[in-house]
Amino acid sequence: MIEYVFRHSRKVGGKRVYSRVFSGRYALAKGARPTTVCLNTPDREIARKRLREVVLEKQREQEGIIAPKAVRVAAAAALSGLLAEYEADLRGRGLAEKHVHDTMTRLHRMDKENGWRTLGDVRPDTFVKWRATLTCSAKTKKEYQISVGAFLNWLVKTERLLVNPLAKLDTVDVRGKQVRTARAFSEQELQRLFAIAGKRRLAYQMLLYTGQRKSEVRALVWADLHLDEAQPYVLFREGTTKDKDKRAVPLRRELAEELRQTKPECVLPTKRVFWFCWPTYDILRGDLKRAGIERKDALGRVVHFHSFRKTWQTLGVRYGINQRAAQEVLGHSDANLTAKVYTDVPALALHDEIAKLPWISDADQSTHIGTQKPGIPSPIASLADILRQLLVLSEATGTEGISHFSAPGGVSGQILEMAARAGIEPATK
Repeated sequence: MIEYVFRHSRKVGGKRVYSRVFSGRYALAKGARPTTVCLNTPDREIARKRLREVVLEKQREQEGIIAPKAVRVAAAAALSGLLAEYEADLRGRGLAEKHVHDTMTRLHRMDKENGWRTLGDVRPDTFVKWRATLTCSAKTKKEYQISVGAFLNWLVKTERLLVNPLAKLDTVDVRGKQVRTARAFSEQELQRLFAIAGKRRLAYQMLLYTGQRKSEVRALVWADLHLDEAQPYVLFREGTTKDKDKRAVPLRRELAEELRQTKPECVLPTKRVFWFCWPTYDILRGDLKRAGIERKDALGRVVHFHSFRKTWQTLGVRYGINQRAAQEVLGHSDANLTAKVYTDVPALALHDEIAKLPWISDADQSTHIGTQKPGIPSPIASLADILRQLLVLSEATGTEGISHFSAPGGVSGQILEMAARAGIEPATK
């Protein structure tokens, strides 16, 4: 181990000049790079004593007897000061103002209602008791836990907290507990909505045919629209998307033509596309009422702006859009989110899909697997099968056998002739 005190020196005018105060240098392990600290005293003995205290503190930290100094300082600091630093860091990272505001509002509320003054007051038991008193939705409770967890993880990353004290707590399960579960629009509902929307129709169509979020579509400027390309598309910039990743979404030619006709002749590229006709939530509710669309269905699911995004994925499944392409357009990193959350299963006409299966009944009701119910035609594989069924039908309708219907030129005569060519003999002679 290395441990000694010294004074810095340098040459001035050919003479060596020494610093007034002592510094110390130490290394706790053999071969480790020495650390230099300023001891701020001109007395050698005091300098040695201070260096010894520094070395002992570092050794205790290394052995886990005490926490690092940064952690001890943060533990004694006021929590309000740490929250102010965290807010400054969030804004410095360029996060959305609404996200920063909502996060800090939640943190300050928890700080006040739990009586947290320092980091030592943030304990799992106090948080669980406080969470149990909340009367909000399960989703809101989960957001509170996410916000405080992100703050504590930030303290761990900045080496002012050893571990997140709330890390072992289970998050609130929100499955089946959504207050405003969205449903998809039906095609008939969309037709009625577009018919009465007037100048807002284009905004609704952009939400539907791009599958993007309300804030992302609303933030579009004319420079984002590439309408004159061979394959027109819209570019959603990093600063406007939730995942902070730019995304190019193809535009249907009909929608691109509508936008081209709407675009003013002299317009700045940075001007918003929907600055004059963007619908608010109240306006959307009014449009739904005029279109005769129930905002909430019998299952308690509602339609709102996010329903356009869910409708895009639901129609995509119905009309065969590739799953990977849908995931790319919606900007999902998890394929399960695209397939499960953003697909409105009740709207997929599952009866039509199930009807594609063959009907299989028990042995008492049918003679072989695949027998259909009366009135439902069985699948026919060949012309021979058709002729056999026609012969059976002809025999069943006559009283004297198939010859009763075999007049030259008659229908049964033609059937018999075709059956003979196919090598099929009638059952009745």
